[in-house]
Amino acid sequence: MQGRINTSFATYQSDLFESGLVAQIGANAFAVWSAIKAHADYQTGVSWPSIRRLMTLTGLASATVQKCLRTLEEARLLRSEVKGKSRYYLARERLDISLGSRVLCTVVVDYVPAQLRNKLAQLKAALETGKSDPETFAAVEIIPGDGFVWDDKAKVLRGSVAASELPQDAPEGPSLGELGQVVEKARRRALPMPKKAA
Repeated sequence: MQGRINTSFATYQSDLFESGLVAQIGANAFAVWSAIKAHADYQTGVSWPSIRRLMTLTGLASATVQKCLRTLEEARLLRSEVKGKSRYYLARERLDISLGSRVLCTVVVDYVPAQLRNKLAQLKAALETGKSDPETFAAVEIIPGDGFVWDDKAKVLRGSVAASELPQDAPEGPSLGELGQVVEKARRRALPMPKKAA
């Protein structure tokens, strides 16, 4: 008996569900996005599935697959490019950066399996420590939340948050780093500083 089993797998961020993005794009687009990710080259993230292949994998009609591809590009979950007669895709991951219930910005990174874990670890470290590393934000797209703008030169998110929107039980700890220096300062001004035990 001969058989074959494919033990590779693709990942997705839980944030896609928590943020409501999957509900926004719909189950069909999520299925197409997942099928594209399943075809991603481990080193480059590039996927080459045809519309016909995506139809077979998802059970969707051609027009529905093409509509889903447009939806994914508009949601910045997919980039595509035509080379010669072929179209290739690069799936993307989106992560919301929030303070309480307020989305400050969304960070978008390309889905390159060989690099994704390290890229997300670098982003997390930059946010937690506030240490600036130009490489961390080199291949990252920042989508500012409502009322914010991204200053690409200074690598700072600019805007304001009403004191009433700040979490009242925010723990004392590391700042939000490059993306949240302005917000962290506002939080510290708005909340009474806890007294340190002697």
